[in-house]
Amino acid sequence: MTNPNISTQIAQFLSKYDSKEMDCLWSKQSRQVQDFLNKRVMSDAKSPISDEECDEIIKILDRNGKGNTKGSQAVARAMIPQGAWRRMFNQFHSDKKLGSLLINILEEKNPEKKISLIDELYKMNEGNRNNLTGPSGNAVGAFLAAYDPTNNLSVISLNDRRSLIDFLGLHTPFDWDDASVGTKIVITNKMLLDSLRESGLEGSARTISVFCYSPYMKPLWKGEHTIKRPEKDISVTVPTEDDAEQVGPDESISDSMQIQALIAKIGTVMGFHIWLPRADRGRVLKAWTPNDNLLEELPLGYTSTIMKTIEQIDVLWVKKKTIVRAFEVEHTTSVYSGLLRMADLVALQPNINIKLHIVADESRHDKVLQEIRRPVFSLLEGRALSEMCTYLSYDSIRTISELDHLSRMLDGVIEDYEDKASTDDD
Repeated sequence: MTNPNISTQIAQFLSKYDSKEMDCLWSKQSRQVQDFLNKRVMSDAKSPISDEECDEIIKILDRNGKGNTKGSQAVARAMIPQGAWRRMFNQFHSDKKLGSLLINILEEKNPEKKISLIDELYKMNEGNRNNLTGPSGNAVGAFLAAYDPTNNLSVISLNDRRSLIDFLGLHTPFDWDDASVGTKIVITNKMLLDSLRESGLEGSARTISVFCYSPYMKPLWKGEHTIKRPEKDISVTVPTEDDAEQVGPDESISDSMQIQALIAKIGTVMGFHIWLPRADRGRVLKAWTPNDNLLEELPLGYTSTIMKTIEQIDVLWVKKKTIVRAFEVEHTTSVYSGLLRMADLVALQPNINIKLHIVADESRHDKVLQEIRRPVFSLLEGRALSEMCTYLSYDSIRTISELDHLSRMLDGVIEDYEDKASTDDD
């Protein structure tokens, strides 16, 4: 595959993007991140870092950070819950060894040493469910891009980097399946910067990243296009050839039942009645003991066709005669079966007002959002499924289940942990 000619896209982008102004803004934001990590997180102060202090930095690291608006400048959508970021900062604050290692990674200039340090971080953090060392490298990538946006791409997802590399026809000097996360993060950063600069795109890593996600470039490598509808244009993703349905290993199915049980438990603590499909109850009830809140019948007035669809959804939270939230726990590689049930429900009842969630392992995050954006789901009567259905990771469900004072929280806390597919940019 040869490197495609993207000179037209580069020219269109540069005619609209003020790189000088944006680089100046990012210089200020990077200093803010550097000062926070070096002076506040690594300080000897005993008191924990407040949510308010954390949130000012999260807004820079994560497009979904609390307080961001459409005009805000953030690294990317990191798919990390607000609470997880806050806990991460306080973990660095209390565990100076872990915090120092992160700082060393951010300041290291030698590529081989940086790879070694990232791999050391992954090893040190192994077993900790703190969202720091996921397989897609999002957290480390976000820290790198915020700390030094001149030299580190805001394309923080390794999955997106691989798609860009494939589109540009580049050859990776390592085996993607066997290489360490450190190798992937450091080498792909240089590969993409070098390739896009050779194509004529001069500027900082931040400028190059914005180009990659611009409407001129993004549809080319991410398989997205726009469907024009009277009410609004909808961005959809055309799936690739690896979308065949596959069932994960038995241990994944077991994990999915554990998560199903946790979702039921969370709903119970929040005061909801719970619906589980009859076929799943025996297995789920091994991990969750209901009080009198497990429904034997759904108190709804829909037609029998709609009821048969609703009754198959993995977990429902019900208040009186209203379904408040619906959860599909997806353990298949294609993450398609749960979405079909959600889409069937919306197609049968276009005006239904239920908050829908697909729950899957973090490794399937990108796949879930890709499937939600399928063209067929964007053409549903009423609203596109991407405007109604969000992604929740297994770890997010575990985190929510362990929150203090859960019984006094409203179900809206879920929205602090979800990731939306109906966004206009990355």
